Amino acid sequence: MASTFMGLNISYSGLVASNAALNTTANNIANIETEGYSRQIVNQTASAAMRAFASHGCIGAGVDTLGAERVRDIYYDEKYWTNNSKLGEYDKKQYYCAIIEQYLMDERGTNEIKGFTTIFGEYHAAMDSFSNHTDEVDYALEFIGKAGNLCEYFNILYNNFQKMQTDVNDEIKIKVDEINNVAQQIALLNKQINMVEANGNTVANDLRDKRDLLIDQLSAVVDVQCEEKVVKDDGGDDTNLKEYIVSIAGGQTLVHGNDYRKLECVQRKTWQKVNQNDVDGLYDVRWTDTKSDLGLSARNVRGELKGLFEMRDGNNDEAFHGTISAVDRLNNTVTVRTTESYLNDMSKSTLPTTNGQVTLSGEKFYYDSFSFETDEDGNTYYTFKLSEDRSKNPEKPKTTIVGNSARVGERVNYQGIPYYLEQMNEWVRDYAYHFNEIYGVENATDYNGNTHEGDIFFTGDNLAGGGQYDLKGASLLAKSYDSATGVGYFMLTAGNFNVEKSIQNDASTLATHTGEVDGVAKCDIIDNLKDLSTNKDKMTFRGNNAASFLICLMGDSGLNAQSANNFQEIYANIEESIANSRFSVSGVDSDEEAANMIKFQNAYNLASKMISVLNDCYDRLITQTGV
Repeated sequence: MASTFMGLNISYSGLVASNAALNTTANNIANIETEGYSRQIVNQTASAAMRAFASHGCIGAGVDTLGAERVRDIYYDEKYWTNNSKLGEYDKKQYYCAIIEQYLMDERGTNEIKGFTTIFGEYHAAMDSFSNHTDEVDYALEFIGKAGNLCEYFNILYNNFQKMQTDVNDEIKIKVDEINNVAQQIALLNKQINMVEANGNTVANDLRDKRDLLIDQLSAVVDVQCEEKVVKDDGGDDTNLKEYIVSIAGGQTLVHGNDYRKLECVQRKTWQKVNQNDVDGLYDVRWTDTKSDLGLSARNVRGELKGLFEMRDGNNDEAFHGTISAVDRLNNTVTVRTTESYLNDMSKSTLPTTNGQVTLSGEKFYYDSFSFETDEDGNTYYTFKLSEDRSKNPEKPKTTIVGNSARVGERVNYQGIPYYLEQMNEWVRDYAYHFNEIYGVENATDYNGNTHEGDIFFTGDNLAGGGQYDLKGASLLAKSYDSATGVGYFMLTAGNFNVEKSIQNDASTLATHTGEVDGVAKCDIIDNLKDLSTNKDKMTFRGNNAASFLICLMGDSGLNAQSANNFQEIYANIEESIANSRFSVSGVDSDEEAANMIKFQNAYNLASKMISVLNDCYDRLITQTGV
């Protein structure tokens, strides 16, 4: 039989439930502007009914207030994290592609920006004027000055791209530090959440919101996957503890419960370069515990870190690679056969001339120099002279690796900074070689009648050793080359491109004609040099003439910028849509909370009224009923 005071207990349970709902509503309203806060609701269920053994069956016993829990949909969370990683990647690409476009800009008018087309046009015009006044030193000086401006343009452009690579590299370290910081906070929150929820009756709503907000932040930096498992006891039964696992970069564990792993940025030594044009001190991102690489080049990696990596190391999938054909342990050399056409052309090569890093059958070795040779059948072989320094190469490569793969650096299928640097070097090398071939032609003669056969006009400054490179007699089309002893056009880059010092110091030594032409005003050499700019039979750059350099690079940068802008806009729109869906589920809506406030207030008032009514009934029963 039901208790006499059962109705009072039922009303009291309703009063408690309504009060809890009002408090939760107040908390929602207070956090309406709190970032990452999830709307909370009070879970309640009917109390276990009492069996009255009467015709009407069981009697209700009120309501049980189970506690407040947040409203959250993991489906939208996962969609948001996945899209946020893609958005973060293209945010970075969009930013740096815009900078590249500014570097390559060529505008005339009020806000004139002199780019390649303008500077090359002025240089060509000065050459044209000089061809009509080869007996006047002033015109020779103007031409030499404009040629110097052309060299300076490439020097500045090259340095700007290298500075940008340094900036991107520094930002990679910032992002790695951010990952470590977030991982530490998530591990700490995991511990706090388990402490709060250990009794099984409480949900750590606010702590879980903080953890999800950290995952939102992490997902912009790198792709992330999350999983929460129930911890089992020794007998295999479920406990109240949860194990929260966070994986990044294609499924590598970052946080596992209360433990987290750290990443580190390891600077490459000067003898660990993988690209001739790279700045010193680029970072490799590794796990601190295993020393294994994070693997940013993997296709399934996303996020700002991926975007920065591709901008810093993107080489249009054109890194050195081939098959090991021979290992000479006695001389400590390894020969690699390559088949790619861009590896047969030294003007396109990006190998560090000395002190480089080559990966042989998955193991890294360091070389002092390399040489290459093309046989009669057109096969190209690169031979790397490995360092004898045991601190660099503890062991010599084994002969069993013959037939396995070899590579220098990663093949990153994106047109990042290394790609643009390589394109500049290729043009400079090609143009300087063909220009010098015409300039130092047989019987080349200057204004004073002195011969300059075999001399050069364009060369490169030796920034490390001082002076300039002696490119006399060097050939860009040679079938063999040795970086240890040979000085060739491979040493010439956009960063050291310059005019021969002797010509800068004395304009009268500028060769203008061959001995077969009568009169000092004749200029058959200068005419041929003018033709070099537009005649594709004399020089081609990506199927175009020499003057089309900027058109080619602007086409690349324009397409990359357009792609980055389009994808950034697409993923930004998708993120907005997902964010709206998330908010519709877990966000706090002021109108809805105002309605809830009135609803729960009425419920509270009714429960209070019920208690008041029952109090009158019990008063009549106890104090006013006679026995």
